[in-house]
Amino acid sequence: MRICLYTSTALPKVGGQELVVDTLARQFTALGQDVTVMAPRHRHLELDDARLPYPVVRHPRFLSTRRFVAWYRRWLQELYYWNRFDVLHCHDVYPTGYLAALCRQDLAAPIVITSHGGDVREGNVRLAKPGLPARHTLALQSADALIAISNFTRDGFLRLHAGAKNIVSIPNGVDLSLFTQQVARPGGLDPTIRSDEFVLFIGRLHVRKGVDVLLEAMRQLRPSGDVQLVIAGDGDERPALEAQAAQAGLTARVRFLGSTTGQAKIWLLQNARVVAVPSRTWESFGLVVLEGYAAGRPVIASTLPGMQELIQHGRTGLLVAPESPRQLAAAVERLLRDRALARRMGEAARVVASTYSWEAIARKHIELYQRLRGNKQQSLAA
Repeated sequence: MRICLYTSTALPKVGGQELVVDTLARQFTALGQDVTVMAPRHRHLELDDARLPYPVVRHPRFLSTRRFVAWYRRWLQELYYWNRFDVLHCHDVYPTGYLAALCRQDLAAPIVITSHGGDVREGNVRLAKPGLPARHTLALQSADALIAISNFTRDGFLRLHAGAKNIVSIPNGVDLSLFTQQVARPGGLDPTIRSDEFVLFIGRLHVRKGVDVLLEAMRQLRPSGDVQLVIAGDGDERPALEAQAAQAGLTARVRFLGSTTGQAKIWLLQNARVVAVPSRTWESFGLVVLEGYAAGRPVIASTLPGMQELIQHGRTGLLVAPESPRQLAAAVERLLRDRALARRMGEAARVVASTYSWEAIARKHIELYQRLRGNKQQSLAA
């Protein structure tokens, strides 16, 4: 089966959506499918698509979120002319799902849309722009299936198009094989970061992620040995967060590692006492939660829809109110002081992760594609 994954953002930019698209493309390829990823060019990052195990087709980057967007359908039409893919899977409601809707009469392939959360959340600034709510609705109406990775995205679909009846629940997954064997400690890692003696945050340093709340929670913690907070990520908020740590007297207890991937990221996940996800507003799906689970670590997270579905409070981790340093500090302290509890939660978390293998998730996608393809062929023959 020829599958086109159309996304508005792809590697080498690294984030949840980019990693999901890359992982699905790799899994589909390993399962014998013919996969092409279509994405815009990036303004700043150097592209090295030839190193990927699947072809990537690029078109010019979007110049505006509102103007001239329909013009980009020409590249989708051209790709279909040459590739004749059997299914088109868009990884945004807008703009890629909208462009697919504009091309619907030209395609003999079913259209699938996955939202990764940002485009269907309340408060999305795009939806305040003239004409864009109607474009989102057209995309949802035109799709043969809408994949909800969580209740958060399901609710978002229904908020934008109350009549949506073709919603299919397929969560994101985790590559379990990465975490089955302990990896060696990465060379050059700060020697003060000791196994089982640190709290770990992994992610983009953006105000939405609540790292400032985590720093304040660490300030409120009663001293507990030499426990560190390790922040593995980068972003616009890093200078402000470093300044906050210094002002709070946390310089000796906080380590900013910058963007961390590969073996270093796996070692940190495997050796943290607990993983913290202190997001303050929304999370569509907790990829970091699943990675922490796969590494056998408990997770402390905010009580947000995307987190509540994954974290079993008191069994695989702890849930705390968003923007509550006091509650977050108490939860961290509880797991720092009780190693046995942290270990039991980590073991339960690993069992939960085993049900989210990427191979199983990819097979669910393929089963959906095959069903939709059959339906499409029957409707065309009628």
